[in-house]
Amino acid sequence: MTPLPDIAPRSRVVPAPGGDLAVREYGDPRADTLVLVHGLTDTQHIWKPVARMLADSFHVVTYDVRGHGRSAKATRPHHYRLECLTEDLYAVLDAISPDRPVHLAGHGWGAIQVWEALTDPRANTRIVSATALGNPGLDPIAHALREKRFPRTRWWRLPGLGWLVLGRRLLRWPRIRRAPRADLAVAPADLLAGARIAAANLPHRLRNPRERRIAAPIQLIVDRADAAVLPAAGAHVRRVVDRLWCYRLPADHWLPITEPLLVVEAIANFIDDLRADNRPIEYTPR
Repeated sequence: MTPLPDIAPRSRVVPAPGGDLAVREYGDPRADTLVLVHGLTDTQHIWKPVARMLADSFHVVTYDVRGHGRSAKATRPHHYRLECLTEDLYAVLDAISPDRPVHLAGHGWGAIQVWEALTDPRANTRIVSATALGNPGLDPIAHALREKRFPRTRWWRLPGLGWLVLGRRLLRWPRIRRAPRADLAVAPADLLAGARIAAANLPHRLRNPRERRIAAPIQLIVDRADAAVLPAAGAHVRRVVDRLWCYRLPADHWLPITEPLLVVEAIANFIDDLRADNRPIEYTPR
């Protein structure tokens, strides 16, 4: 792989309803903004290789999700509901790009947060596009479970669902290849935050899926390990998403670490295609 450019991120703290969020910015703030959201038991560090490569073309922003890394730790279980995490995400958007809409990308449970943010009414003027790595969101998975589209098995063993509980590092399935050992270390506080987010959302959302339309263009990238998610949940995704692109990549779940160049090319090419095809999106600040 080509050596990564030596780009030092700029650190800042963004106030949010649930407490302060640790944020890092890469690249020129005048460029189009791309916000990267990490998953359970991770921190924004997982996005570092991707962010550094994309910083030549974008104003790249990462942050530690509530309870993880250097961001505030909530104490009450309901403070980890997706509704609260969505408020955190929009607080970041308002702080780092108050006058222009942004592009989003999420990995694992970060993708779930991105799907959730896209169903918020604010998405119509705040989000240009989204890339979801490895997950089509909880609502499509819940609908697929109800419609028995998955093979007969216990739900936590399903590709795309087993790692939702406490992260694939804990379950050790599938095995992670080529990832530096330092990038796989999990702090106890991050493991606890991941467990709290899963516990606050999985039981309720899998029992009570919603039908919510999404207008923003979405790119869904499914890795080899999660490939069963796409056909199983695809019917519902196609029903609710107006513009959807789906791709399978021959890689494991930890794409931002093991295959950062693939992720960079997928995100950049998707946004370039949208720029060539789309009319400008106007945004009027509140």
